[in-house]
Amino acid sequence: MTVFVPAGAATSALTHFALYGLAAILEDENGQSVRVCWTDEADPKPQLDAELEPGEVAAAVHRHATRCASPESWLGVRFDAGDRHFAAFSPRIATPSTPSAWHHLQETRHAGLDAVAAAGSELDLRMIGALGEPAYWPLEPKSARGAARSDGNSDGGASRWEMKTRNQGAEFVGNRLLPMARVVAARTVDEVLSGLAGYTIRDEVGNDKPESRSGTGFTRPGPVDNALAWCALWGISQFPVVHHNGAQSTTAGTYVPARRTYPTFVFLPVPTRLITLSRLRSILASRQLQLAATTTDSSDPLDVISAEAARRWLTERSIRALMRFPLYASETKVPERKILDGSVVTLTNSASPWN
Repeated sequence: MTVFVPAGAATSALTHFALYGLAAILEDENGQSVRVCWTDEADPKPQLDAELEPGEVAAAVHRHATRCASPESWLGVRFDAGDRHFAAFSPRIATPSTPSAWHHLQETRHAGLDAVAAAGSELDLRMIGALGEPAYWPLEPKSARGAARSDGNSDGGASRWEMKTRNQGAEFVGNRLLPMARVVAARTVDEVLSGLAGYTIRDEVGNDKPESRSGTGFTRPGPVDNALAWCALWGISQFPVVHHNGAQSTTAGTYVPARRTYPTFVFLPVPTRLITLSRLRSILASRQLQLAATTTDSSDPLDVISAEAARRWLTERSIRALMRFPLYASETKVPERKILDGSVVTLTNSASPWN
């Protein structure tokens, strides 16, 4: 077994997502199964078993970023909205103003999806699906003039993990994912490895500024190595979005109370034995994970019984604990969202640093 240890702490959502994204990239680039876990010790460390040497891990990330930075990548597919252009696969953009504009966006996306499918990358398709999309389904014709009426929630089809601040029309794919692909592709393989392992922190997208937002909501503002952040952004690919006709879409791993549009907290499993990414995805999307994370403070007997059954189900799958992370949203016209330090929710009574 050859284990790679990405940089970061268990209390940081960025570290969890970097572990997921790195594993997904390695599977897609090398065509072999990858397993992940956390060490069962006082200062838990992320573990990735891909049967690859560290240099091979970094080379795969570099290849992936280089492919994504190329002009042929779906990251560069643009949608002409008339007065401005957007990345067609960003899930949150300025709402198209007419039915014909919506049709144009969908035609652009469908053509892009056909190209991605032909290229054969399962991870690209998984990422596009996990990001969600602008919600066209709540829109109805307003008048004979063709103007559209919206319920005001075209962002409701987007993943809640996509937290790019929308200042001055900025959007996720064109203004964060693609620039990060380019800077990681511009590095050497050794420089990528240094960032992944935590030996150095280079934040090219954020110009190494103390107030850098390269973490894109997964951590507090501050410099984040862009190779590690690149992997964290691709960690979103492991969290499915379920669309609903009459309500906001549901994102795995998030708790959104009624009458709110964004989570008050988010939650992630902590496997203490190596598990495959396919097993991890089944856990992330499970009702059991949601129950164990969201009913910890309930006094309702039925909630208590359901949560206990959910905890047993999770522990049978090597999940000894969960991490719950509060999500902060600034009270500004364009809210900035960031995930704060997590706290442990233990699922077993056995001796463990997770207790």
